[in-house]
Amino acid sequence: MFSEISMNGSFPKTHNYITSLDMTHCDELDQVTKELMENEAGYERASQALRRRFVRGAQNVSAIERGNRKTKIKRTGENGKYRYFIEGVDGSWSEPQERIWVVSMFALWQRKRRITR
Repeated sequence: MFSEISMNGSFPKTHNYITSLDMTHCDELDQVTKELMENEAGYERASQALRRRFVRGAQNVSAIERGNRKTKIKRTGENGKYRYFIEGVDGSWSEPQERIWVVSMFALWQRKRRITR
């Protein structure tokens, strides 16, 4: 398991970005990302839930990115190494610099889904 220090060390660019924000005026995605950076158990739960979706055969998984825009996540794998991609507005796929953003987008989608049920 990660400690908060190693979570920050695992995602240094995200840590630098998140710590520079005024959290009272930031995007929902930034708030979720900050929570996951501070809560290793929460990060692991969301990460495992995302992984299970793909293991069970999903080609794409729903997510929410900035501005509450619905998007999709896809996963590709080679030699046991997996890469995650986010679908852009124009339909192109891009890989985030750090995996925590993929997990955060999925976690945000999970939260929104629970609220609307």
